Amino acid sequence: MRRTFQAPLLIAAISAALHAQSFDVASIHPHAPDDARYLVRPPTAGHFTAVGAAGRLLLMLAFDVQDSQIIGAPAWLADEKWDIEAKSDNDRHSPEETRRMLQSLLEQRFSLKLHRETEQRSVYTLTVAKGGPRLKPAKGTKTTLQAGANSLYLQAGDIAAMAGVLAKAVGRPVIDRTGIAGIYDISVQWDDTPTADSDRGSIFTALTEQLGLRLEPRKEPVEVIVVDRIERPSAN
Repeated sequence: MRRTFQAPLLIAAISAALHAQSFDVASIHPHAPDDARYLVRPPTAGHFTAVGAAGRLLLMLAFDVQDSQIIGAPAWLADEKWDIEAKSDNDRHSPEETRRMLQSLLEQRFSLKLHRETEQRSVYTLTVAKGGPRLKPAKGTKTTLQAGANSLYLQAGDIAAMAGVLAKAVGRPVIDRTGIAGIYDISVQWDDTPTADSDRGSIFTALTEQLGLRLEPRKEPVEVIVVDRIERPSAN
């Protein structure tokens, strides 16, 4: 017996599938150059919040890549910052579903088009140092990220999220090989130009002494995203 589908039902199903990949409400505004505020809550549970976030960071969060894995992006994507508040009526979306919603937002509002490639790259692997990790279990569940030129504060985040921030600081992809699961409150500070009198040392020293982790150089295949097109969005 041949089955038939009524057009209204099929259209409704397609519409529901597309709607599931989009935020119900989203606002995007250019961040004022004299505004020093910075706050990012990574995409999860159908919500995404960013204050003073550069466009490259938006790509990193949406596609789960590190800064050095983005190729072909225009210079303004690193310099110009944005304030974004996006949410879904359904707060049960997984982090992966919410990332896809952020991807859709970038495609719609930034006219983003990209493709993926794989390249052999110099990387750092993040491993556990001798003596074991020194990490504090998270006190809350809401993830917040603050990263400075020589500091990192991650509230209720995992090691993979920390690796993504470290990658920008060291200029190479950082691959998590610690095997550490769970979420933590992580704080680490280092000196940009360590001297004999430095209290914290380089980022490599600080990671070992403050967190019980270490970075080791390697050569490995790395997936990159190549930006074919992206435009500044109009504010709303």
